[in-house]
Amino acid sequence: MEKRSTISKKTLKIILGICIGVTILAVAGLFVYTYLADHNTLGRKISIWGVDVSGLDAKQAEEKITAEFADRPVSFQENDQEVYSTTLKELGYSLNEEALLSKLTEIQKQREESRKLFPKEENIEPECQIEEDEEQEKQALDLSNFGTEERKASVDAAIQYDKEKKEFTLVKQVQGTEIDPDKLETTVDTNLNAAFDTALLGDTITVPINKHVYVSPTVTVTEDMKNKITDLNSQLKKYRSSTVTYTFGSETAVLDSDTITSWLKAEGETLALDEEAIKAYISELANKYNTIYVPRTFHTSAGTDVTIEGNEYGYRIDQDGEYSQLLEDLKNGTVVTREPVYSKKGYQRNGTDDLAGSYIEVSLDAQHLWLYKDGSLVTETDIVSGKPVKGRETYRGAWPIAYKASPFNLTSNEYGYDVKVNYWMPFVYGQGLHDASWQSSFGGNRYKTNGSHGCINLPKDQAALIYNTIDAGYPIIIY
Repeated sequence: MEKRSTISKKTLKIILGICIGVTILAVAGLFVYTYLADHNTLGRKISIWGVDVSGLDAKQAEEKITAEFADRPVSFQENDQEVYSTTLKELGYSLNEEALLSKLTEIQKQREESRKLFPKEENIEPECQIEEDEEQEKQALDLSNFGTEERKASVDAAIQYDKEKKEFTLVKQVQGTEIDPDKLETTVDTNLNAAFDTALLGDTITVPINKHVYVSPTVTVTEDMKNKITDLNSQLKKYRSSTVTYTFGSETAVLDSDTITSWLKAEGETLALDEEAIKAYISELANKYNTIYVPRTFHTSAGTDVTIEGNEYGYRIDQDGEYSQLLEDLKNGTVVTREPVYSKKGYQRNGTDDLAGSYIEVSLDAQHLWLYKDGSLVTETDIVSGKPVKGRETYRGAWPIAYKASPFNLTSNEYGYDVKVNYWMPFVYGQGLHDASWQSSFGGNRYKTNGSHGCINLPKDQAALIYNTIDAGYPIIIY
């Protein structure tokens, strides 16, 4: 027969007693652990900003949290690559230990007052005071930490003259990679503060290095720049389409577009004309076509050449006035045909010939006068000129006839005369052509004894013919 093992009641009592004792000890141990874990600590199952501080008192928790904060890594990423890594501590960021300890002490007290046997996991995110050391941050953000590769400078937008295209063009700005220390510091502060708002403690904080921290171009493309290019190219076209044809009677001198183009100074965003080149051109024009105030070589009716020193007849270009007028012509971009701006102007001209066949010629030695009109001899006549003594001689030179008057009274307080003439044509210093009824004859040597006080005395009919042929400004050459 099979034996049955039986446990006596006594044994069962002993076993039951042991179990009860173990249970009591376990419960007592739990209460002891709970007391020890919760007494003077933050308690069990507690995290501050994700950091487990279970069983730590406020001071220990503060030390752990501040260390975690200080060691939190910061990575600077440029073009998806890390160019620099550091920590919050190295960047000069720290937590205010006193304020944090105060918060943790408050949390510890609250948890002690509401101690639970079986607490749930709890993560508390108290407000923390973050402190910054600006000098430390500047040192950590020294540009030497961001790679040794040479960075490219930004390029400003600019208006430039393209010599190949022969026009002004707009060069757009180009963003460089040089780091702006102020922008970098601002970006770091912005990114860190954003990270702190999300999680005071945690993983690596990434700070992007991109155009937001680069030195920006100072000048960017604007509508004003675009409009300026349009204006510059428009003015450039006007200059190049300009021509000025100067008329000197039937002769012309053409200022062509090639010459004008050679005067253009297009640099950067400026368009100007070479002032010195323009003035030199006008000076050359004046040197060639000015005929007054310089000795003149005159071919006489006798077939000889004489030099007229006192030359006060002819043309003189007003170089300042011509400069201003020429600038205006070129600016307008028109095709112009005109005379140059004169300060002195003769009767008529053909190129450098400022007589063009129309003039009065007087030979004092021959006591004779010739009148030419458009290359044809109108008349010639003997005359009586000024008596060859001091104060009465006829002036030698070239002048324009100042005006005409008929009749006219000739008076002189110095010489005491007051006579009426039919035809008066003055040329210089009170001397002029006029009829002289008191002269019984003309020509020969009469001027030596019965000469005038400087005027050219004419027979009445000749005086009338001359008077009716010429106008004010008509040249007279006396030699």
